[in-house]
Amino acid sequence: MGTAHRSETASNVVPAVRLTSGFFIPKIYLGYTAMLLNLKTALAQDIADGIDAAIEAGKLTAVNTAGLNVVVDNSTDPEHGDYASPVALSLAKETGLPPMDIVAVIAEHMPKQEYTGSIEVAAPGFLNIRLNPGWMTARLDDVIEGDLCGSSAGGSGKMANLEFISANPTGPMTMGNARTAFTADTLANVLECAGYAVTREYYVNDAGGQIQRLGQSVLRRALQARGEKVEFAEDLYQGEYIKDVAASVVETLAENEGQELELADLTNEEVVSKVSGMAVALLQAENERITKEDLRINFDKFSSEQVLRDSGVVETIMKKLKKAKGTYEKDGATWLKTSEHGMEEDNVIMKADGTYTYLAPDIAYNQDKYDREYDLIFTFLGADHLDYPPRIIAAMDILKNDSERWKYIIAQMFRLIRDGKPVKLSKRAGAVEQPKDLIADVGYDAARFTFLMHALSTHMDFDLDVAKERSEVNPVYYVQYAHVRLQSILRRAKQENVITDTGDQIELTSHGALTHTMELALLRRIYNFPEVISEISESYEVHKLAYYATGLARAIHSFYRHVPVLQADDKKIIQSRLQLVIAARKVLRQTLTLLGVSAPDVM
Repeated sequence: MGTAHRSETASNVVPAVRLTSGFFIPKIYLGYTAMLLNLKTALAQDIADGIDAAIEAGKLTAVNTAGLNVVVDNSTDPEHGDYASPVALSLAKETGLPPMDIVAVIAEHMPKQEYTGSIEVAAPGFLNIRLNPGWMTARLDDVIEGDLCGSSAGGSGKMANLEFISANPTGPMTMGNARTAFTADTLANVLECAGYAVTREYYVNDAGGQIQRLGQSVLRRALQARGEKVEFAEDLYQGEYIKDVAASVVETLAENEGQELELADLTNEEVVSKVSGMAVALLQAENERITKEDLRINFDKFSSEQVLRDSGVVETIMKKLKKAKGTYEKDGATWLKTSEHGMEEDNVIMKADGTYTYLAPDIAYNQDKYDREYDLIFTFLGADHLDYPPRIIAAMDILKNDSERWKYIIAQMFRLIRDGKPVKLSKRAGAVEQPKDLIADVGYDAARFTFLMHALSTHMDFDLDVAKERSEVNPVYYVQYAHVRLQSILRRAKQENVITDTGDQIELTSHGALTHTMELALLRRIYNFPEVISEISESYEVHKLAYYATGLARAIHSFYRHVPVLQADDKKIIQSRLQLVIAARKVLRQTLTLLGVSAPDVM
């Protein structure tokens, strides 16, 4: 199966972490990247220290700081500063004091930091904070020389397992699988950036009734191809690919074993099982090729349901569930007590005939991942599996596992749009459009980035015409062209002998404060990077990284249009502007790398 997280439950609220001030600040704001300061973290701490100082000075009374969340957000309006905090509004509810009075006291007692330009109060009780342009310019060396992913300590020493795609080996991989794969792979990249040791895992559902049905489908198509009149029921796999698999199976059996399939084989369990195994091997090999070559995703581990069953761990997990009094017998079947763990009814885990439902091996598989000591266990699921997560979570609770480690992410449906109209997809009818078809049509970068711009949990329309545009209408082109423009500035600087190289290591020794509106806007975007990584590593919403890339590109384009980088009387300003270009290039490249998209030098 795939994974998901219980984002709707209270247990998935971002945890709070106590700072030295005694206040609680959401963990989302913690951490530094290598040498690049996480300003949300720093400012939240400054506000907390300001409240402490005000209390100590007797300016704030009757304030209970236990459990107080000091929230700092990016300002939506530049006129209101770079960051804003509504903490005074929270304190006003508790103290009954006017929020404007509280915020004024906090502002007065906040420590003065090098990165803080100004602190303003605004109705109805906001702290508006502006960064110091001189500090932002002076700290560009930290961006250029530091490891942008070396900081986020949130994942340091922790392990995360992301199980995704896990497509049944009964048919070709779909574009829905591709959408999920791009999202999961990007989340894995971000978690690695945040310090986690990440395992990308693919669970092969190569056992159960669906595999026997696949064998029957292939066997019947093979016999039909030979001219036999064989019934082909609607519940069998209908796609044209089954005929291709059948032809391969027939050829392999003839060449390797001298065996020819017969009508009698339809009721021969040994032959059906052999054909099933051959078909699974062929289809799974193709799915693995697609993930590696077409989707450009490398899995660390492939797990097999059949191997799991053969190992005896399913029987072991059944005994553990029984010992934990999590099952009971009724009508000859074994039931899992899911109703005692948040579900409306119990679920059959073993049928009256002694065969397992999908739940038994899936519980065993999830127990295996837990036993491998992952701190986060992700499964990505399709929209038709909404009832799956509660069942697994219930089983984990019965087994006394820490069920908070499981995070389920549900992928919603999407449509391909061409000429303003939906493109019809139909796997069952055989009109299969695979990921390679989409990539061939719009290009890998456009396919991946377009999917990543939309939260996996939302329905989306993928406009094929827009994705093929080589203009700023196409989001991925817009972002990549920003990198091209930065490279063009550096090439021009080299031509004019301002710098000697356009690579990663460029010596720039003089610094002048940057003050142009577009320079400052770009600086702010650059310093947002560690905040974005921290937030995504807590919320798992990777579409925010695509949004960040778009916002960073917008700032770069505006800077390119309005700032004459190499035209200034003061050489220090030119040096600082080139530093800004190099820093922006590094952050944009890192962002695109995490997104799995290329950063071209020319377009």
